[in-house]
Amino acid sequence: MGMKFKKNMIYIITAILIASSFSSVFAAESAPAEESRGQYKQPDAFKVVGYYSGSLFDEPVSSLQTDKLTHVVYAFLIPKADGSLVPLEKPNQLRELTTQAHRDGAKVFIALGGWSYQGTPLVSVFETLAASETSRAELVKNICAFLQEYELDGLELDWEHPNQTSIGNYEKLVVELKEALNKEGKELTAALNGAWSTTAGPEVSKLMTDTCLNSFNFINVMAYDMNNGEHSPLWFANTSIDYWLNRGVPKEKIILGMPLYARPSWKQYRHLAAENPDYAYQDYAATTPLESYYNGLNTLREKTYIAMKKAGGVMLFDVNEDLTDERSVVSMIDDLITRTQNASLDEVKRHITVILNQRELVFNPVEGYGVPFIDANSRTMLPMRKPLESIGAEVTYNAATKTVTALNGGITVQATIGENSLLVDGQAIPMDTTAVIVDGRTYIPLRAVFTAFGYDIQWHSVSNTAYIGKAPLPAVSQ
Repeated sequence: MGMKFKKNMIYIITAILIASSFSSVFAAESAPAEESRGQYKQPDAFKVVGYYSGSLFDEPVSSLQTDKLTHVVYAFLIPKADGSLVPLEKPNQLRELTTQAHRDGAKVFIALGGWSYQGTPLVSVFETLAASETSRAELVKNICAFLQEYELDGLELDWEHPNQTSIGNYEKLVVELKEALNKEGKELTAALNGAWSTTAGPEVSKLMTDTCLNSFNFINVMAYDMNNGEHSPLWFANTSIDYWLNRGVPKEKIILGMPLYARPSWKQYRHLAAENPDYAYQDYAATTPLESYYNGLNTLREKTYIAMKKAGGVMLFDVNEDLTDERSVVSMIDDLITRTQNASLDEVKRHITVILNQRELVFNPVEGYGVPFIDANSRTMLPMRKPLESIGAEVTYNAATKTVTALNGGITVQATIGENSLLVDGQAIPMDTTAVIVDGRTYIPLRAVFTAFGYDIQWHSVSNTAYIGKAPLPAVSQ
């Protein structure tokens, strides 16, 4: 009995230390912005990059949430084999975008290239122009003039993709662009591939030289388009970041690309949500004539957390495909940044996200409910009242016996502080952890309690995210 008391005290003390460390993480909703609008965000801040494909979409620039972005990449500027440039289809749109973005403190880059132009892949154009010193010089001159004319902040090189024969000329082009842009006070970035292995990336990534990587201010990692069924799963985002980290790229220069479109249907996130509001929170929809594999809001939130822990930002392709209501991806990212702006990296790494019935259940210390943590038994502990009341349970607490009683759907679940079993309709169910009291708040073991009420639990360790839903819970992309 004495050993059991000591063991429980150790758990309680550990829980207090862990939970108290979270107290500042999500308490910054009302904190002032880092700086006033119209000034650029700090260069070492978490980057939120939005690709804006002006030639492909008809949304007005005013609908773009530039106040929540650090960078906008306008796509695309098309090169010719002789180093000249195809005139923009919508030059006034770019000017309007630049004015709005600069007002809101966001930088604007132009994306050079892309996969194709008018149905023809651009790779051969890049190969031809980069092979000639004359055409490279012409391109560099025209790029510098273009950036000055439109008052842009940098260039994104989107050559898809150099091969063993052309990588040497790619490097020459990068070095020459970097030198010229530095003189103009402009930045150079690149769109590079994701990787399905942390060490053995695709051939196009292996070919990328250290000289090129050192020349880029940051890289936008295209962690999508792997295939139709696994277009952009969570694990692919994680390994893509790790690959470039293993290549020696500093974390702050790695920006995780996230898609806002589905495959093979090519439906946009906003259009999927219009078809069915629940589609915004899923990663698959049985659409016709082609089905849709994509990233819903919850997976995009997980990816953003991963990027917060081990990268320098996120990039949305294309930001035109977002919504502007409560399901907005840009707004979700901005909310995470706001909630964590005063948190240390270690606090961010320990944060736990709870998704209940496909919606995030936010635990804000200001509300006084407490925040989730992982106990000494590696079990996720939730503040008692908020999650149980969120599923409609009637919750009471007997201070004399230190027993929590929750009644829902004809099922009664009781958890007593310090006891390693639950009572479910009077029957004892063993647990490998115990309910505890931390800072005057009762914490219950997530899996044991919710399973007793017929809920299924999925745990994504890569992002510390718990999915709770009525069994069987639909598969969530990992």
